Amino acid sequence: MRDLHLIYGQTTRRFSAHRHREDFAESEVRNREMRIVDKFPMPIASGVNPGGAPWSCGTEGFFKDLPTEARSDFESLATHFHCPGSKVLISEAQEPSSILFLLEGEVNISMNSSDGRRLLLGVAGAGDTLGLTSAISGNASEIRAQAMYPCRLASLERGHFFDFLSRHPIASQNVVRELGLHYTRTCERLRMLALTSSAMARLAYLLLEWCKKGRQTESDVQIRCALTHREIGECIGTSRETVTRTLADFKSHDLVRQRGSIFVVPSCRALAAYAGIDSTPDSHQPAA
Repeated sequence: MRDLHLIYGQTTRRFSAHRHREDFAESEVRNREMRIVDKFPMPIASGVNPGGAPWSCGTEGFFKDLPTEARSDFESLATHFHCPGSKVLISEAQEPSSILFLLEGEVNISMNSSDGRRLLLGVAGAGDTLGLTSAISGNASEIRAQAMYPCRLASLERGHFFDFLSRHPIASQNVVRELGLHYTRTCERLRMLALTSSAMARLAYLLLEWCKKGRQTESDVQIRCALTHREIGECIGTSRETVTRTLADFKSHDLVRQRGSIFVVPSCRALAAYAGIDSTPDSHQPAA
């Protein structure tokens, strides 16, 4: 029995040291990303940037195809600001008082269970809206939004937002499109979590989902991933260790390659077939 305790203790120490090395490696990746965006100014509640020129409200998502008049109207109403990394922008059960428009940076969107477990629903990028669903419905927020790195955002009070929509019909159309995208993403996540049996299949499904927005070349699809293995695990309802082990398996079969924060998928069909998934994101994706 004494020998068993010693062996168990040695194994535990080795496992703890291994986890410490993984934590350190993930921290280094995040720190490198932080240094890239650390040049962003810190919070500025103003419609004019430090250089004196007006902020640009972007061309993606909610701002897509907005005419010049609508853009000018938005700029006159919005408050622009920067937030530091890890800042919680929206908390669960928060009452809707304003809508946030992400102009630069990335924001984690998640939900927490009563026992503290977290489900990472996705990562919002430039052009995405935060708090749109609760602002439209008037209900408290169901999600938590937290900046991954320093971000630039615009904020519009809920009442001003509705007035803006009434004056600019194309903005209302964009809101409908955004709500439709939110619904589609939710269905995709439910399909992955509820209808995919194994962690390997869920991870492959997630990678294939990311391939839809990846950079396609003649021979592969390249995906930029700023998430740690723990955060990837929170996307698919599994542990960090399982993510690390499954990714290593994919790499050993040349289904996924990694270059820093870039995942390269040589063949979406091969990855789907290996994981037992009967569909790929797009028929135009590399098949071999």
